[in-house]
Amino acid sequence: MKWLRRRWRALLLVAAVWPGVPLAERLLDRLWPVPRAALAGFAVAREVLAADGTVLRVATAPGGERILPVDMDRLPPQVVHALLASEDRRFFAHGGVDFAALARAAVQNLARGRVVSGGSTLTMQLARIVEPRPRTLLGKAREMLRARQWERAMGKEEILRAYLDLAPFGANVRGIEAAARVHYGKPARALAVDEAATLVALLPAPSRRAAQRGRAELHAARDRVLERMAACGWLTPEALGRAQARPVQARRRPFPFLAPHAADAALRGSGARVVESSLDLDVQLAVERVVAGHATGVDGCAVVVLRRSDAALLAMTGARDARTLPLNAALRPRCVGSTLKPFLYALALEQGVIGPDTLLDDTPLEFGQYRPANFDETFAGRVPALRALVESRNVPAVRLLRAVGPRSFAGLLDELGAGLDGAELNLDAALGTLALRPLTLARMYAAFAGPVPPASLSERSRGPVLAALRELAPLPGLPEVAWKSGTSSGRKDAWCAGVDRARVVVVWLGNLDGRGAAELVGARAGADLLAAVFHALR
Repeated sequence: MKWLRRRWRALLLVAAVWPGVPLAERLLDRLWPVPRAALAGFAVAREVLAADGTVLRVATAPGGERILPVDMDRLPPQVVHALLASEDRRFFAHGGVDFAALARAAVQNLARGRVVSGGSTLTMQLARIVEPRPRTLLGKAREMLRARQWERAMGKEEILRAYLDLAPFGANVRGIEAAARVHYGKPARALAVDEAATLVALLPAPSRRAAQRGRAELHAARDRVLERMAACGWLTPEALGRAQARPVQARRRPFPFLAPHAADAALRGSGARVVESSLDLDVQLAVERVVAGHATGVDGCAVVVLRRSDAALLAMTGARDARTLPLNAALRPRCVGSTLKPFLYALALEQGVIGPDTLLDDTPLEFGQYRPANFDETFAGRVPALRALVESRNVPAVRLLRAVGPRSFAGLLDELGAGLDGAELNLDAALGTLALRPLTLARMYAAFAGPVPPASLSERSRGPVLAALRELAPLPGLPEVAWKSGTSSGRKDAWCAGVDRARVVVVWLGNLDGRGAAELVGARAGADLLAAVFHALR
């Protein structure tokens, strides 16, 4: 009672002022609102996944950081327990400021003669993350005010999620999800107790305690976190002993950088944060090995692999080493040579211009100044239509294009996905003067050879074409592959497209500056690379 009598005036003052605190806080919220825009302004990194869920790329956000949102529904309890035990065990009991923790920190700091404890709650730390300020008394006071505001503006679960997403773990890594990927190569949902405690132990000093620098200090800090978890009742003595007995295995790992060109294309093609691609990583890696080991005298190379049934992209590379050459040749238009001839012959069959056994004239032809010639600079006379296709005779193809009509052929090419958009074709289009991207040509072959014929064609027209490309000149050791090569004028581009039961493959070789080269012949260089890819995918 003596204590009460001595302090009655103070108690009366508190009693008088206390009802006005909520009013003052509402006024503060109006005059100095919480910066929700700043909280939402932290750019989240985008990810690209392979078809099996393997992470191919974690793209750096515009601010240069890698922040990955944590999946709270799948986060194991030991992650939250480690964080609360170490940083704010009364998180769910206070209103943003833990005055008891602040008092305890002040006593400890005075006793040690230096700062050994800050007493900041998770909410105060979040306020400092959103609005960094110098660590002064005034700065601490502002953090406390902001923490109270954040608590009024957000629920505890939302504050906890925001902190887990944005807590700094050194360098450009923020959040428990990105930290788990960097230090353990796994998502946060897969962290064991000792791993969760290790990551939390990094928080006060991520640079000094970095696994590759201060392993001993990190080990000791981790054990303290584990002991605090046990003191809070979140670890049994047995579990504590097992966790402390494990070595600290955290080490910085690079973020995945797989299938670089395909991942880049996936990011450009979708605005989603997580881009789920159709890429088959086994197929991609097999293609990359083939390309890296395939010796040619040119500097440009592209390979595209699609699934035949639905034209889904399984693999793509636009350079021998996409990690050192960002330029993706699979997305650069180049003249396609004779690779469009199968579509022309199928259209001629569909229109009844020819039959499978029709003889075509391979004799000199001229239209004014235009005199088409064959690649071997000879003429074969009368040639069966499908044999002329397989041998890629140019003059019969020009005659066919004149017969079916360039407009009709352009319509078929657009239906297959060429993207001509109504552009008119000349007769030399039969010889491949059109410039298309390897990816576009692969999609056109997939549309041509897919489960359902394109609207302008029927099975009776495309079937004989595919059979001729498969049977009349089979690739060595690959009798199931229907294939067609192409060489552009001046030997600047060597192409080859192939279709088997499951896949469509298109390869391109050339010099990136457009220079011609003697070895750039589709039926040789292109066919060799195509065969190597199909053999690797068996």
